[in-house]
Amino acid sequence: MSIVIGISTFGPTPRGRYECPQGYPNAVHRAGGLPLPIPAIPERIPEYLELIDGLILIGGEDIDPTAYGVAPRKPLSRLNPYRDRAEMALTRAAVERELPTLAICRGMQIVNVALGGGIHSHLPDVFGDLVTHVGEEWAVLLHEIRVDADSRLHGWLGTDQFSSLSGHHQAISTLGRGLHANAWAPDGVIEAFEHETHPYLVGVQWHPELNADKDPVQQRLFDRLVEAADVHSRCRALEKSLSSPSSSERAKA
Repeated sequence: MSIVIGISTFGPTPRGRYECPQGYPNAVHRAGGLPLPIPAIPERIPEYLELIDGLILIGGEDIDPTAYGVAPRKPLSRLNPYRDRAEMALTRAAVERELPTLAICRGMQIVNVALGGGIHSHLPDVFGDLVTHVGEEWAVLLHEIRVDADSRLHGWLGTDQFSSLSGHHQAISTLGRGLHANAWAPDGVIEAFEHETHPYLVGVQWHPELNADKDPVQQRLFDRLVEAADVHSRCRALEKSLSSPSSSERAKA
């Protein structure tokens, strides 16, 4: 059986679509997983969770600031509170189930807010212009990342420093419950986190899907996700087999 990785989607968009940039499913495919886009339909999330072995929360719009207790301010990208609610519900369920999860850019922020953390609404107001985290018209830019050598992320990536593609004007201010930072930009912006007890809950502020086809360091995030999802799938199957009546018990009944 294929290892199924659910991928959150943009939408519903103003054009009435749910969309998933190809970099995410392509990276999952290269890792040996089967990508499954998940539309933002909150009431169907429990059913999707039964279908998937791992999860990717993708990038996109700013989170509605009221979700983390801040008054809206400019500049903001287009907001999508409906998507926010769906992805936060998906996040909380994934954490409860210890579902292997890779949260990217907005996805990292969604996890943080869902677990009670906060967001810097506009990085230049806090960190100045030492590092440019997003270009004109939301273009992605390259900058350096430093990884904690004692973190699990370092073991997964196999390096403590690399260049990443970045496209965001917001980032984590205070960390949510159970999360700790494990990578930073040169200006001190938190660029990644891992969970203290969850086997594979990883958030990265950069966009590994954009160059994972050329950069083995970025592809390893997806490789490790699929490996963790495979273990999760096997454990879940074992638990189900142990909790269900044996064939002999069913015959006696």
